[in-house]
Amino acid sequence: MSTDFLRIATELPAKVYGMSMSDYLSQPFDSRSFLLAVQRGGGESQLWLDKGKSLFSGSSATSIGSDFDSIVMGVIEGRSFSEQVCVPPDEVLGSNGSRSTKAYREWAESQTGIICTEDRRAVYSEMLDSLRGNDAAYDLMTSSKGTQASVFAEVEGHGVKVRPDAETSSLWWDLKTTSSDWDSLFRSCERFGYYEQEWLYVQAAMTLGLGHFRMPFVFVQTSPPYSCRVFRLPETLVENAGIRLRNTMAEVRLRRSTGVYLPESANEIQELEIPNWAMKEEEEVAI
Repeated sequence: MSTDFLRIATELPAKVYGMSMSDYLSQPFDSRSFLLAVQRGGGESQLWLDKGKSLFSGSSATSIGSDFDSIVMGVIEGRSFSEQVCVPPDEVLGSNGSRSTKAYREWAESQTGIICTEDRRAVYSEMLDSLRGNDAAYDLMTSSKGTQASVFAEVEGHGVKVRPDAETSSLWWDLKTTSSDWDSLFRSCERFGYYEQEWLYVQAAMTLGLGHFRMPFVFVQTSPPYSCRVFRLPETLVENAGIRLRNTMAEVRLRRSTGVYLPESANEIQELEIPNWAMKEEEEVAI
């Protein structure tokens, strides 16, 4: 057990700036993504995750989101776009544009920014321009006092960790990239657990002395026209997410204390349950 963890665990709530993502992820507190996975997958998912394994290996979409998030936070901290995004010059690439040359490897090792293609650089530039051009998003950026603090707290008797993208003097906000149209964005909010995120983050913020707030989410589209919108989520849905998370946290603690992760029925022959709508479809086919 690391000294950092011992210090954090005895000084809850704790707010740490400058912690790397790998160090943050290694801290043995439960994150929103962990709780959401257990909420949806039950004891089997919790058992898998409690063993230190992962349910999600990432995708190109998460890579774009992570890179853009890093760029925007860097801009808030005073770093320019050009110093954060690097495109390899032609002279270090192979004759077919490959990055397998010694010259490329030497060039890449000297870079501190995100290395990408010219096309990807252009996309990030359009997205950033769109974000800056949105009055609400720009106000959040310019009023931010800090970025990506790692926060560890006890919520509902449960040790949790959260990492808001940025914070002003009165609230936290988060940046999201999306491939959704605005009229279907609500589906992504449910799918990716943004209601749960707001509830947990606000609860953690309140342990640090912030008053209750509604958390703004800044969305930027990852395809043309790369629009930006800032949304607050419906309060009722956030409250319902809080109820679900409270129940999930209680179940997580119970499984860990008893060592029983699966119901007895998991090891028995069971009758397959079919939803009524599916049964009706089967009946219509039979007719």
